[in-house]
Amino acid sequence: MLKQNTDKNTSFISLSEGEMELLDLLWKLGPSSLAVVHKNFCQHYGRKLGYTTIQTRLNRMVDKAVLTRSNDYPALYRAVVEIEVASNPFFEKVAKICGGSLAPLIAHLSERQKLKPDEIEMLKELIARNSNG
Repeated sequence: MLKQNTDKNTSFISLSEGEMELLDLLWKLGPSSLAVVHKNFCQHYGRKLGYTTIQTRLNRMVDKAVLTRSNDYPALYRAVVEIEVASNPFFEKVAKICGGSLAPLIAHLSERQKLKPDEIEMLKELIARNSNG
């Protein structure tokens, strides 16, 4: 598994929105077969996506070394990157729009949706880690 990205100069793995959705799903599910990923994707995101489309995306993510595929039958796909090394053009645009300042973005998002206690703790940990460096 790739180590957590702590170096601000480390390059990120660029993933499409669809790939990010699949990666997020595999982080939640753990190692899963194509059938399980397909079923959960359609249920979780409320839209139908073809079985072979999911398979193609998963295999491309294996080629990018974001996932592994077992030799079992059925094959199990497993996420092998941490969230910190996965990037997406959307997040890069948001960072550019915010001019490097996260506080207004976090404030805006927290006004639209109440933060859960574990999210508040995560933010506190991030603040503590960033203020000590």
